[in-house]
Amino acid sequence: MNKKILGIIVAVIVIIAGIAAYEVFFSKIAMAQGIPAGRFIKISNEDLAPSGKIIVVVQSWYGCPVGAAASWAIYDVLKNYGNLSYELHYSDPDHSPANIPGLIFTGFKSTSVVEFYVAYVYNEYLNASYNGTPIPQNQLIPVGEQILKEEYAQMGLPPQVAQLIIQYETQIPVINYGKPSALYVKPPHLNFAILISGPNGTYIVTTPIVNPTILEGYSPQYVLLHLDQFPQIIQAARMIQNTILEAAGPLAAECPT
Repeated sequence: MNKKILGIIVAVIVIIAGIAAYEVFFSKIAMAQGIPAGRFIKISNEDLAPSGKIIVVVQSWYGCPVGAAASWAIYDVLKNYGNLSYELHYSDPDHSPANIPGLIFTGFKSTSVVEFYVAYVYNEYLNASYNGTPIPQNQLIPVGEQILKEEYAQMGLPPQVAQLIIQYETQIPVINYGKPSALYVKPPHLNFAILISGPNGTYIVTTPIVNPTILEGYSPQYVLLHLDQFPQIIQAARMIQNTILEAAGPLAAECPT
């Protein structure tokens, strides 16, 4: 091989390696400093979705007020990407804020490039798994992690999905709180997360995208029929849609706008 060509190839490899090292270095700094609350952040260039797809992955629990409030924004976006099955629901009556109206998603049949997955880790009262197996309060995080890994594995998701959600909920501080999202709640538990991944990379949010208190006193039936009366829900839905479009990369043209 010509020495000049070889030199160019070596130079290109060094530049690419340098860029990769630069991204890893500053990614670690960002993680150490924390992530912002209430909005998505890009955490990786890796595409965790099947070829030609974008995945929207939610982690919540049956009684979660944060998940209940977010469910309306999730619904408002994903109804444009497939057929959602759901149940009308209220969050844990003993967990503040109490009795927040929401949706429990029970199925999704995609009619688009988006696939949707949701795992409810704990029961209604945060004292057992989703299927009723009791969990000691001081074991909610480790047991929840195992449940999440098992649930996502059964759904066919790559293990990195559960690993990233667990990492960002339990290890990466939220700037506004000074603690990871699973540790600033009482008792500590896997709280809530949305991960979106596609050809342009992977994005995550682990904090409320809709303040649950704005829904206090409303019924699920009312909220479902009057979504446009809640600006926070519409704003959060727009944020989810924009993140889907960002993650989509070349698939963005196939997404409804």
